[in-house]
Amino acid sequence: MALPITKEKLNKAFFLLSIIIIVILAILLFQKRFHLYFKKTPFSLKLVRVIGSNDNLKGPAGVTFGKRNNVYIVDSGNSRIVKFNIKGGYIRQWGIEGKATGEFVVPLFAAVCQKSGEIYIVDSGNSRIQVFKPDGNFVSEFGISKNSKRMLIQPTSIGFAHDKIYVANSGVGDIMIYLKNGQFYERKGNSSIQGGGAGAVNSAAPNSSNRGLRKNSNSSNAGAGKSGNTGGVKSAGSKAAASAQTASPVMFKKPVSIAFSKKYIYISDYSLSKILVFNSQFDYIGSIGTPGETGYQLYHPVGIVYKNGYLYVANYGRSILTVFKLGNGYNVLKTYNFGTPGIGRDNFNHESNISISLNGKYLAVADTNNNRILIYRIFGAK
Repeated sequence: MALPITKEKLNKAFFLLSIIIIVILAILLFQKRFHLYFKKTPFSLKLVRVIGSNDNLKGPAGVTFGKRNNVYIVDSGNSRIVKFNIKGGYIRQWGIEGKATGEFVVPLFAAVCQKSGEIYIVDSGNSRIQVFKPDGNFVSEFGISKNSKRMLIQPTSIGFAHDKIYVANSGVGDIMIYLKNGQFYERKGNSSIQGGGAGAVNSAAPNSSNRGLRKNSNSSNAGAGKSGNTGGVKSAGSKAAASAQTASPVMFKKPVSIAFSKKYIYISDYSLSKILVFNSQFDYIGSIGTPGETGYQLYHPVGIVYKNGYLYVANYGRSILTVFKLGNGYNVLKTYNFGTPGIGRDNFNHESNISISLNGKYLAVADTNNNRILIYRIFGAK
């Protein structure tokens, strides 16, 4: 009789031991998932798709995301707009070369108004902005005026903020501001910009921008690119540096692109090779980046976009992408370089403009001289 009782006890012991092991494994698995969920992912970009390689694009200069992550490409050399889905599937196209409504001469940029879903096309060669429905139907145009102080001359980009429309009027080196209906509101040029609105300066020091460099990688994971601290002058920096920057008003040379955060306006100046920073009243705050062709320096920057504390810059003259991690909207905390010049899958060949999807997950780059659009997945930018 003792043997069956011993066997029964052993079975119970094995059962209890199994339950304990299962509970321990479940706890360990939960802890691992919990740790991974809250673990901070390093900032990186990963190339996930190439669009347009087989669609006869010719010098695409602009790209923007619409609703449902649809991608609108400004195919500048073909004077048309081409619409794809995020997977690279062709949807539609519109436009031919010409001066009539719905036609283009060297279109350079596109932006989607989140509220209306309408697409604003910077028709640079015709010195105007044309507005379309997502299906390509023409809505309106603005920017043409008999008044020389209100007319656009070779505009290059457009953006929406503070219930207004901002246009980089590159042909004359100023910024034109319009109401939402396209009515002229204000012109911001070198004579109308005040300096030192916030008393803070942020200009990356050229001798410190090479600290913390890591060798670049040619893998499709752009997160293996260079990164490091830029040594930017923060608001708590020297008074001498601040007074030197704000003693004279900023002078535009060739403003080409505009980006916005909640408090600040960022303008890339192609000729100055800097990003100029303004508050919402258009008072000059300071600059981001220094001119040059090494480290994290900027050389003829073109497209810029701001998202979640990061300022992405199409460093056109160097055929790389430079990203600034910002504190307080304008202090540079860290800088990254992604990509290398070339014609391979992971290279850039003078990329012009960039865009980030509404959900902040994807970055689109108009790789102009390679006649394609590169789509990257963004990691660690929250």
